[in-house]
Amino acid sequence: MTKREELDLFLERCDEFIDSKYILADIKLANLLKVIATSDTFVALFKNCLADFDYYAAQKKYLVKSQYSSDKGEFILPPNSRELLAFIFYVLVEIDAKRIDFAEFINKYFFEDGSFSSGYDAFITAMIKPFRNSVKMLMESVIEGKLQDPIEALNEEENRRAAEREKEEKSAQKEKDLQKKVYGASVRKIKAMLLEDKKKVKASKLKVIVKNDIFLVVDMLANVIDSEDKDAIEYAFVAYKYVAKYHRWLFRGRILKISKELKSIVNGL
Repeated sequence: MTKREELDLFLERCDEFIDSKYILADIKLANLLKVIATSDTFVALFKNCLADFDYYAAQKKYLVKSQYSSDKGEFILPPNSRELLAFIFYVLVEIDAKRIDFAEFINKYFFEDGSFSSGYDAFITAMIKPFRNSVKMLMESVIEGKLQDPIEALNEEENRRAAEREKEEKSAQKEKDLQKKVYGASVRKIKAMLLEDKKKVKASKLKVIVKNDIFLVVDMLANVIDSEDKDAIEYAFVAYKYVAKYHRWLFRGRILKISKELKSIVNGL
């Protein structure tokens, strides 16, 4: 199916759910979730919304105690489409899986005039209609080319996360290897000093362009300090020394302290 056909089928199932009575709600909800589950586009759309989404924290924000009754609650509509789709989709899945008692849920958070029918209508109005309309708005923007295709967005996000995990794993392994080396403590001391240098520079009244130049030199030394490349370390330290000498008031005593730790590193290579 095309994205337009997928959207039309989704809207059809939503409308069937909206127009149904409570007695048929289970079937209509299952049909709606099936449409989502069998569409790569919808799966990607909701995965994007659910990334880093904390359902239990969201419950505290959007299912709150009623100000009128101690044993009732009320539903607060999430403030943006991402939160709205993530939270309501999660609730619908929980209802479908029977982890939420649908009747109790309606009676607690959508209590109207004591009539269960009125409560169900309130649930449809407050949750399902905004859910339907938000998906419609987003998908039409995708179809018109105004928003990125959810599948492309999901692939990009998954690649970004994979690259981030790989970077973290390499960093952790590098730190683990460093701890085994005799000069590991010296590397950590120098990095701590360089971090302190950057904080001082950032808090100074130097021009932004000057600060950025200093950061470049400091970061260069920090990045090569555990590279096991003597020439790169020496080059980076020479650049650092000239910066430190020019800005003595910010780098007082640094050259001597770092030189001492560098000797331990170079001798250990």
